[in-house]
Amino acid sequence: MPVSMLSLLTTSLLLGFTCGAVYDYGAYDPSRDNFRPGTFPNDFIWSTATASYQIEGAWNVDGKGESIWDRFSHTPGKVDRGDTGDVACDSCTKYREDVQLMKAMGLKYYRFSLSWPRIFPDGTIAGGVNQAGVDYYNNVINELIANGITPMVTLYHWDLPQALQDRYGGWVSEELVQHFNDYADFVFQTYGDRVKYWITFNEPWVVCFLGYGTGGNAPGIQDSSNSTYLCGHNILKVHAEAWHTYDDVYRSSQQGQISITLNCDWPSPRDPDSPLDVAAADRYIQFYIGWFAHPIYSAEGDYPAAMKDIIWEKSQAEGLQESRLPQFTPAEIVNIRGTGDFFGLNHYTARIIQNRVDPNDTPGYSNDRNLSESTAPEWPRAASEWLYVVPWGLRRLLKFIKENYRDPDVYITENGRSDHDEQPPIMEDADRICYYMGYIDEVLKAIEVDGVKVRAYTAWSLMDNFEWSRGYSERFGLHYVNFTDPNRPRTPKQSASFYKDVIANNGFPEGTDVTELVRSRLLCTRPKMSSTMLGLFAIATSLCLGLVCGAQYDYGAYDHNRDAFRQGRFPDGFIWSTATASYQIEGAWNVDGKGESIWDRFSHTPGKIDRGDTGDVACDSYNKYREDVQLMTELGLKYYRFSLSWTRIFPDGTSTSGPNEAGVAYYNNLINELIRNGVTPMVTLYHWDLPQNLQDTYGGWVSEGVVRHYNDYATFVFQTFGDRVKYWITFNEPWVVCYIGYGTGEHAPGIQDERNSTYLCGHNILKAHAQAWHTYDTNFRASQAGQVGITLNSDWAEPRDPDLDADLIATDRYLQFYLGWFANPIYSVQGDYPIVMKEAVLAKSQAEGLRESRLPQFTQEEVEFIRGTSDFFGLNHYTTRIIEDNVVVGAAPGYSNDRDIAQYTAPEWNRAESEWLYEVPWGLRRLLNYIKLNYGDPEVLVTENGRSDGDVTPPVMQDRDRICYYMTYIDEVLKAIEEDQVKVRAYTAWSLMDNFEWARGYTERFGLHYVDFNDPNRPRTPKESAGFYKDVIASNGFPAGAEVTRMAQNMWGECRGAAAATRANIALLALSFIITAMYNLVKM
Repeated sequence: MPVSMLSLLTTSLLLGFTCGAVYDYGAYDPSRDNFRPGTFPNDFIWSTATASYQIEGAWNVDGKGESIWDRFSHTPGKVDRGDTGDVACDSCTKYREDVQLMKAMGLKYYRFSLSWPRIFPDGTIAGGVNQAGVDYYNNVINELIANGITPMVTLYHWDLPQALQDRYGGWVSEELVQHFNDYADFVFQTYGDRVKYWITFNEPWVVCFLGYGTGGNAPGIQDSSNSTYLCGHNILKVHAEAWHTYDDVYRSSQQGQISITLNCDWPSPRDPDSPLDVAAADRYIQFYIGWFAHPIYSAEGDYPAAMKDIIWEKSQAEGLQESRLPQFTPAEIVNIRGTGDFFGLNHYTARIIQNRVDPNDTPGYSNDRNLSESTAPEWPRAASEWLYVVPWGLRRLLKFIKENYRDPDVYITENGRSDHDEQPPIMEDADRICYYMGYIDEVLKAIEVDGVKVRAYTAWSLMDNFEWSRGYSERFGLHYVNFTDPNRPRTPKQSASFYKDVIANNGFPEGTDVTELVRSRLLCTRPKMSSTMLGLFAIATSLCLGLVCGAQYDYGAYDHNRDAFRQGRFPDGFIWSTATASYQIEGAWNVDGKGESIWDRFSHTPGKIDRGDTGDVACDSYNKYREDVQLMTELGLKYYRFSLSWTRIFPDGTSTSGPNEAGVAYYNNLINELIRNGVTPMVTLYHWDLPQNLQDTYGGWVSEGVVRHYNDYATFVFQTFGDRVKYWITFNEPWVVCYIGYGTGEHAPGIQDERNSTYLCGHNILKAHAQAWHTYDTNFRASQAGQVGITLNSDWAEPRDPDLDADLIATDRYLQFYLGWFANPIYSVQGDYPIVMKEAVLAKSQAEGLRESRLPQFTQEEVEFIRGTSDFFGLNHYTTRIIEDNVVVGAAPGYSNDRDIAQYTAPEWNRAESEWLYEVPWGLRRLLNYIKLNYGDPEVLVTENGRSDGDVTPPVMQDRDRICYYMTYIDEVLKAIEEDQVKVRAYTAWSLMDNFEWARGYTERFGLHYVDFNDPNRPRTPKESAGFYKDVIASNGFPAGAEVTRMAQNMWGECRGAAAATRANIALLALSFIITAMYNLVKM
């Protein structure tokens, strides 16, 4: 931890001693979090909620049209486990049963949504009304009223008619304004005699950012630079038009209210004493809730000034003549302003916000905000990875709304907590009860203490349902739904009874059972000392011990003993290389007989790649390979790592169809061109581009059937190119292939099944690798004298608390599940998977009621066959993580949760453009030492290492951050060689040039050379980092007196941060921690 941070924390804590200032991110603060008993206003609305696509089912029944969520969920890889809303809770046939659930709870209100394509199948009034759909909603409304329940109806909860998406591009088009208004007008006219609460849109932020920005939700568009803002612009127009239609035509006769529901997390500045962090927290909320609330609820209307100003500045920096944020005319501002009869609010969680400005960030909503988000380690997490339990955030958000939006009536239209989908199901859902009691009590405080006019509270959700891209893997319901039973039976959970008691008592009045329950639960679960304070106390104590014992927490940006520059030369014969991969640079995706790969199919699937980018042309290296070789010779490179495209050689992936001679000729030409220019080829057989035919035929790497075809392919390339290729790599990063490709589904082939497919994939890749190694060893090694290895990737891992055994064990578990998964079977003395991995997955499998582990087992013969099948250790390394032991009871089974860990980064670590890439040079040295100690001291070839910039205009040509990255990471390799005697034989910079960066497309740039992807000729231009790397190669490192060494010495402070403080200063600061912590402990 650097001195600046210690000083800041200590100073702030000492100010707390005298001024009362506190950092209140911890789990408990008495003045903020104490339970407040009391009764809600007499007419307070208690409700619960659902949404049409999430519960109705009957997706193509009785004339209903297709929605974007029908299309999205039917697209492989979009939804966890391939779940769909085709049946969901089957509420289309079971709505009467649903109403009885509400009645049993004592509910008097129910919020639900209409399915636009169930009423207008193609989204237009001209396309005709579907009477069966109209009748269904009439029946639901009548059933509710017959049972004393008031309907609260949402017009749009995300299920746009697919026909309007296809015809207009969805919400990016203003054409939808009229069609939505026609739909709204029809439902007002049809149901308005009974419906008195209307909500036009649910969470437009989610619609526009996740649907049109990240592509994580339907319709899967990835364009947060423009489409996200166009979507929001049109939704605001549409909302206002519908409000005015109701106001002008129906209000006087129907006497209803109409508004919109906005969602928002509460933001707290990371450092409340930092004006920059305070401003960043305000920016966060202005870009979040203010984006829609300011035009509707503020006195002046229009977008927030902070949002308009910053996007305009960013747009100008891109060379644009107009802001990417569309502008309203004065007439539109007036038309939108005031179009909310109440403030609909969905709230779940909170975030900690820090100012972050990076001029190289890719333009778009996330980076436009100039901030970074984090959470406090004390906050409990629900099953949803984004949902942390922070009740006080709701009260603060309600006060913000009161103070900034003219004190409106506020209807909380969603609030709730998720559990995992597991067996047996969680019926005694104590965590959900705690969530509701904590958040509901914060609403009571907002009403009674702060004077916020909260009129309603709505629990999400009435029952478990289809949770969007998470499918049925997360459950928010007060009632359990058995989705494996065709009858979809509903069973109340313990939380349903708790909420029933809250409703019956209208809150927590003194003397009632529900109040005593809350009081007892809150008292027994809250610590006397916040976890944050305990953590600070522990850090301070450890730092003081470090003064005498040498113990230290070294996650900070700079430690003199660890991070000082070391000059020196690398060994003679050291390999300096750079790298690329076939799909990322070649292009010519369907040229000269090449077959389709899984990445061709994946990138052509809408929503899979940022901005819709593909590798169809990429860097056009299929035609420009000679130019690429000249870039290498200019750098002074003697080695170059590249990969073969399996489908360019065997178009359907099998040898029976015969080789594609044009593809074979291409690689012969490339290899010959390299050798002619004194560059040694290092060839990867598989860098992720599996033949699509093998994916279609066998399901890809989950099938052992692919092993034989891979060996046929390997045999052919050994035979064809092995007379000139002396370094072979069978697979690049099988961890990425199996976890990201077959687990999370973010990479091709887009399979989301980390429970089983991830492990099957790894199992078969290990078999395929071993088979190929033995083929080379038996048939080609004697004549060709080459080497065959595999390239594994791994982050380094540090325990969050090095003095805590649980964190130390968790850190080892992280590394064993990451690197050890593939390294242990190949490089360890005993072979096979790591013991900790086998035991952990078996225990989890048994807990699921399985008789066998989800991690497949090798026979003893297979263990022997795989062990030792590598002539070197290929390593790709980029970054580091901090690991904490984290056992989540009820977590969904799968690779991520099988590890029982939580991962973090240190705030001092600089982040590259890639959201996962933090600069921690010393992590590479520690990983190299780990490999030496655990895998028989092998020869290590670092086969990738590099840093990304954003795709910005003008491009980043003076890439000082990349120079710093290379300088510091290369120096750590030198230390590992000279001080630790790790046998590192090669260093490879990723990448020779900017290329197609997988799911990020061309939005991230790792290249030493800039490639202009807007120019059909794809010109390459060296960046400043190319000159630096050239000097390192020429000097074989950083020898004394060399120009590159002087450059490194001059830049070292800039690259590695300020000099470290003395231990004495740290000890004094630590002492301040202890004194303040003890004082606060006494106060509590």
